[in-house]
Amino acid sequence: MPMSDRVTVKRRFLRSVRIDTDLGETNSIEGFVCPKSSAEVIKEMGRHFSESNQAAFTWTGPYGSGKSSLAVALSALLSTDQTIRNRAKQVFGKEVTKDVRTAFGAESKGWRVLPIVGRRDDPIAVIGEGLRRDKLIARKPRNGWNESNLLDALTKVAASKPDEHAGLVLFIDEMGKFLEAAARGLSDIHVLQQLAEIATRSDGRLVAIGVLHQSFDEYANRLSREMRDEWSKIQGRFVDLAVDATDDEQIDLISRAIESNDQPDSFASAAAEIARLARGNRVESIDAFTRTLVDCWPLHPVVACLLGPISRRRFGQNQRSIFGFLNSSEPHGFQDFLRSAEVHEVYSPDRLWDYLRANLEPSILASPDGHRWSLAAESLERCESEGGDALHIALLKTIAIVDLFKERSRLVASVELLRSCFPDLNKKGIDQALTKLDKWSLTIYRKFTNARGIFAGSDFDIDLAVRKALDEIEGVDLPRLKSLAGLQPILAKRHYHETGALRWFDMNLVALSDLKTSAEKSGKSNG
Repeated sequence: MPMSDRVTVKRRFLRSVRIDTDLGETNSIEGFVCPKSSAEVIKEMGRHFSESNQAAFTWTGPYGSGKSSLAVALSALLSTDQTIRNRAKQVFGKEVTKDVRTAFGAESKGWRVLPIVGRRDDPIAVIGEGLRRDKLIARKPRNGWNESNLLDALTKVAASKPDEHAGLVLFIDEMGKFLEAAARGLSDIHVLQQLAEIATRSDGRLVAIGVLHQSFDEYANRLSREMRDEWSKIQGRFVDLAVDATDDEQIDLISRAIESNDQPDSFASAAAEIARLARGNRVESIDAFTRTLVDCWPLHPVVACLLGPISRRRFGQNQRSIFGFLNSSEPHGFQDFLRSAEVHEVYSPDRLWDYLRANLEPSILASPDGHRWSLAAESLERCESEGGDALHIALLKTIAIVDLFKERSRLVASVELLRSCFPDLNKKGIDQALTKLDKWSLTIYRKFTNARGIFAGSDFDIDLAVRKALDEIEGVDLPRLKSLAGLQPILAKRHYHETGALRWFDMNLVALSDLKTSAEKSGKSNG
């Protein structure tokens, strides 16, 4: 049976989310997984809303961090459609559902939602189009949209039909597009400030949520100081909340995305070993983490731990990169592996190296990781020229990719980790291969981490060169050494203060074997 018949990626993770088309669909949150950090974001928003009447928020997070999916899920949780509300409750759980609905006054009646996707255009016109598209207003204003009639329309829609719904939630996805247009002088974002103010003064009937990839300051970095200050004032009207899943949450998402059965028993032992290495002394969390890594099969546990940190690099896009990898048919990608792999195989770290090199190497070389990547790639070429076999190459790739992304994965290329990546080989064979890589100056053992890394130096043996140079030196040139040292006389200060006599001691350098003779000569000269 081919691996592709045993392993699939859930349909939820096969596509990206667009809030203006996905919102309100009965299957829009099918398979959605709400990370704990995202649940905390919406609970924090609810606390602001219920305790201080704050109703203007921005969600800021890097590309692919799940902000749009969270917007669709929150819309479902607050929806007026009972079917969608019930599905959302299953996704978020009873506790989060109760906290959020209570905070937003949506226990019995839901909120109407207006989804807007930003573009490089005037936000007044785009939001006005959304009101008309979703039939929240009867017709477009006769003289077109302007700041005054748009805010008036939003206020009226939010306040209308209080017996049927709790109010209006305005989602502005890709809000940064409006900021980009304003930075180029194509529009004005003052309307965003006005929007935040009317939301906060709407008596809990209007909530505005903007979705950003970076802060206002980043979009305004080319503007004058006066304009940057103005933009900071506008952002100050919104409460900014960070949306970004942790590395552990990303691994959990991977485990939920992959549907598989009949994991081999040997895989559990490898998962337990990697969980122990990643968790260190935190024994209480090892069992749960092990189960998560097992559910990532046929991804090797090391690969599952590396995908999150790799997606966070400049050449990655967080969850979008992770699920792009899982769904991609690119050379050496996960789908390519499933089509050709045997039943007992796993997607190992050296395969992940091949995937990155085949598909993302130009982007990696242009990133801050470019230098270290180049060193690793050069080491592979040198390994082949030295006559390295398939095991040497696979070990070197594994060491390289673990060493490159060790900061966030909490993994280092220790002997234990490398043995878990090659379970079919005996320990002696792996140890001999590692010794050979060290001898070829391709890897280096670091005692302080008890792990190997790519050797970043040259083949020049400095210790041997120093020993040879010392052997050629017949003796130490003490007069020259004394001149270089710049030795100064030592003044007997205490003696001077007590007796008034100024005395000092000259310093000299002599060989230990000549110490007695030098002291006698010095005594005679002073006498």
